[in-house]
Amino acid sequence: MNDTHRHRVIFVDLARALAVMLMIAGHTSSALLAPHYRSGPWFDAWTFQRGLTSGLFLLLSGFAFSLATTRHWPAHLQISSAVFKRVRRFGLFVVLGYALHFPVLHFAQLATATDQQWRSFLAVDVLQLIGVSLLALQALVIVVRTRRAFMLASFAIAAGIVAASPACWRTDWVRLLPLPLAAYLSPATGSLFPLFPWASFVFIGAGAGQLYARWGAAHLARFAAWGMMAPGAALIGAGLTVWSGLPGEVAIRVGACLLVLTVVAHASRHIVQLPHVFGAVAQESLVIYFVHLCVVYGSIWNSGLYRFYGEALSLPRTALMALAVAGAMTALAWYWNRLKHVRPVAARRLSWVTGAVLVARLL
Repeated sequence: MNDTHRHRVIFVDLARALAVMLMIAGHTSSALLAPHYRSGPWFDAWTFQRGLTSGLFLLLSGFAFSLATTRHWPAHLQISSAVFKRVRRFGLFVVLGYALHFPVLHFAQLATATDQQWRSFLAVDVLQLIGVSLLALQALVIVVRTRRAFMLASFAIAAGIVAASPACWRTDWVRLLPLPLAAYLSPATGSLFPLFPWASFVFIGAGAGQLYARWGAAHLARFAAWGMMAPGAALIGAGLTVWSGLPGEVAIRVGACLLVLTVVAHASRHIVQLPHVFGAVAQESLVIYFVHLCVVYGSIWNSGLYRFYGEALSLPRTALMALAVAGAMTALAWYWNRLKHVRPVAARRLSWVTGAVLVARLL
């Protein structure tokens, strides 16, 4: 690889791997740490960092989409096999997101599910948010046609989403729309990540990804300074002094995420070769997300750690458990990524068999 491409891969993989590890640590600590440890300055700092993790994860999802689209831009300008493959993958995100909250043990029991169970099932989480946002980004590519227009439209849509979020949160969407649609517009129905304002992180990431692909990949230090650090500091300042409420909170989170990426970008410039395991973790974030939630919180298919140790462990034991989960997920990502590249047919068959077994469990 030339230096530009190598540093580009290192920066992106390092940032995504960092976001995945922080996500695992955050979920594990939230599920297992005893209540009397949940106070004090260190816990406040940890809570703020957890809020950044979700924003960083979403921002990098849009960033990665933008880079992947740029490499084969003409293939994504019209309905094609490449676009169908993408739509199928993004649709899988949505399906898996709902699967994690499936309300009953068997399909036959859906007829007797309570209203609370249906609300929990239809609540929008990270996977549904990412899937729907990436589908919207793919549609935007087809509509705007050029990379420059896509970049500008992504930033503009993100700003519109943030500006409209307070009004969306005040609106009683359940009275106007069916519950499955209303859940995407505000947290009133129990959604943790409704489109307003969280989709703005994905669109900002997509716009930043285009800026990076056009200029930053060849000038990483300048991009870190003027494409991330300066806007990040400006957004934090505006969120603290100019904007209030939800728009101000989003501005602070986006700004903090950009500052984190600035540090990662500078660190990546001093790394000659990143171990393959970092790339595997970055590329298999979907697998890690789904499996680690099942391990930590449990699902309709298994009992998680929360059932046995829920909010009962000391700080050292919680840290050890987080390291164990992170290590197990890293090993899973490395094996699955290697299998897909070395034996793609076997990997495809294994994925179909696994899916069939999970569905059969619900019959």
